[in-house]
Amino acid sequence: MSAPQTYERLPTAAPGGGFLITDEQAISEQRGVVWELIKQLGKTITDGGSLTSIAMPVNISEPRSYLERLCDGWCYAPFFLTKAANEADPIERLKWVVTFAISGLSNTCAPKKPFNPILGETFEATYDDGTQVFCEQSSHHPPITNWEMIGPGKNYHFYGHGEWSASFRGNSVRGRQLGAHIIEFPDGGKIEYHLSDVWVRGVMLGDRIVEYDGEMIFKDVKNNLSARLQFNPDSGGWFWSAKVPTDHFRGGIYKNADGNADPKQLACPLTGTWMGCVDFNGKKYWSFKDNLPVFVPTPVEEPLPSDCRYREDIIYLKTQDLAAASDWKKRLEEKQRAEARLRTAYAKKMGFEPREH
Repeated sequence: MSAPQTYERLPTAAPGGGFLITDEQAISEQRGVVWELIKQLGKTITDGGSLTSIAMPVNISEPRSYLERLCDGWCYAPFFLTKAANEADPIERLKWVVTFAISGLSNTCAPKKPFNPILGETFEATYDDGTQVFCEQSSHHPPITNWEMIGPGKNYHFYGHGEWSASFRGNSVRGRQLGAHIIEFPDGGKIEYHLSDVWVRGVMLGDRIVEYDGEMIFKDVKNNLSARLQFNPDSGGWFWSAKVPTDHFRGGIYKNADGNADPKQLACPLTGTWMGCVDFNGKKYWSFKDNLPVFVPTPVEEPLPSDCRYREDIIYLKTQDLAAASDWKKRLEEKQRAEARLRTAYAKKMGFEPREH
């Protein structure tokens, strides 16, 4: 039996798969916080307890809001979504959209967590090619973010929402962003996809590795097409069989709109690794060796007053004033809780059913 095909990967790839975090100081600080949480909340926190409602100290955070961090995964949008917009053939367009979604995943892996956005917080930015980005936190509990990206000349419109959740699973944390990612084009084309789970391994012990796991499904209903891929495709196989690193994936483009991986409807096989390569039927649509420019959003000069850059806790953390950053984080969190109580009281007064914000 021949060995399964493997692909070139970024230098940050862990031998067995995934993105290897090497910032030992950040890892040490985070592990100290985890052990304190276990002392305070007991073993239940490591058995699936949610992390999204737990206040974390500022020293384990980077000085950015999640609204800014969200854009990291879209670092190749000006390149690949423009190619998709310029492509008339539906299958080729779907290939470029899949490539866009996969190629940015490794850029989302960072040693520290971002700040949780405050309800109503916003972020506005542009890319060098004129692409515009707008993000807003529309719910605090559960945490939901809405966004839209408008390409130059409105050649594409990328929008969606994500409800973020994170929970402990033993020595790992599982992250999940539920919600549709939708890309529309001026000719009426529309492609929708959803992200897979992301795992942070080695939270308390061992190597710190970030892995994407599960499936991603893309649907183009208008053209009766879909794409389906499986990360870590050899999981569950016999322990003696040859396996590719866990960051590899296999799948294909199918001539149906429901995401069914019917071999009889296969239009094009899809393979690669989110750590370095996207391959359609032997042709590479992305390789990290191409050294494509990583696009970074530039914040607009005159943002809304709700922009995350005005948050005092983030401002002070950028200057490494941890005491002031921690103080302001507590103030903002209490202000948000007080406003939530006011909304709940008003809803009860008006006879509405209170709900989470």
